[in-house]
Amino acid sequence: MTRRRHFCLSALSLALPHAAAWAQPSSQPIRILVGFAPGGSVDLTARALAEAMRASLERTVLVENRPGAAGRLVVEATRQARPDGDTLMLVPHGPMTLFPWIHRQLRYDPVKDFAPVGRVCIVDYAITTGPATPAKTVAEYVAWARDPANKAAFASPGAGTIPHFLGQGFAQKAGVEITHVGYKGAAPSLVDLIGGNISLAVTPLADAAEHHRAGKVRILAVTGTRRNPALPEVPTLKESGIDLVLDGWYGLYAPAGTPAGQIDRLYQALQGAVKKIEPMLARATMHAEPAGPRQLAEIQAAETALWGPWVKASGFTPEE
Repeated sequence: MTRRRHFCLSALSLALPHAAAWAQPSSQPIRILVGFAPGGSVDLTARALAEAMRASLERTVLVENRPGAAGRLVVEATRQARPDGDTLMLVPHGPMTLFPWIHRQLRYDPVKDFAPVGRVCIVDYAITTGPATPAKTVAEYVAWARDPANKAAFASPGAGTIPHFLGQGFAQKAGVEITHVGYKGAAPSLVDLIGGNISLAVTPLADAAEHHRAGKVRILAVTGTRRNPALPEVPTLKESGIDLVLDGWYGLYAPAGTPAGQIDRLYQALQGAVKKIEPMLARATMHAEPAGPRQLAEIQAAETALWGPWVKASGFTPEE
């Protein structure tokens, strides 16, 4: 009995240093992965968050850009990361809610492979026209587009993107035929809109706002549930007589299996950080509205269910 007690105590003494090591905060930097190039709204939001979260977490927080595959590369990388709270991703809602409906073979499960940390902000989309039309309101654009001679077309950042489906939904609700033209991003679509080569563009509001302020384009409406405080003169689509509402968002996620205590600590840091960066988000036309892990999971589930019938009704063929 004495020998067995001595053996157990010895084993415990060997295990204690390892347990203590696990209890200590990691000295490694926390990485926030971003699936887009530096300079875009997701990247700028991530960098502001990283700076604001450092103090409360008492850790270095870095942003790592891995652009490609419309953000899917970063989602796949996060899925494969260790669930220790050291690797996070800031992702717009599309890869977590729309992509399951437009890609036959995703290399991740948006629900099973990730632990929501929290929503950071709400983002709006803009319905914008330019020199190709005289329209100053949604009703005026719809009346203009009804004339077949005008050959109405709308630009989006690419086929299968959220603006693509918003544009199709807009045309359907307005009862008018508007041809879709996909571009490789919002910037080139706005270049053609400014040049008068296309009559309408559907993009994130942040991409169109400065062109609107400069008088190069006219934002006819935003798609959210309310007007954007940065452009209070611009109505919502619903106010403009089109029953179409969509609030976009950016969410912070960790790999599935990250301990609940880590998730709670990260969300507390996220809440404080969003308060600090609220003025920056407002200038960029984003609404600072943090939501906790459970609420983000509910938001994600509800929007995922919304996209299924929407994509099916559009006739879009899922990609590999």
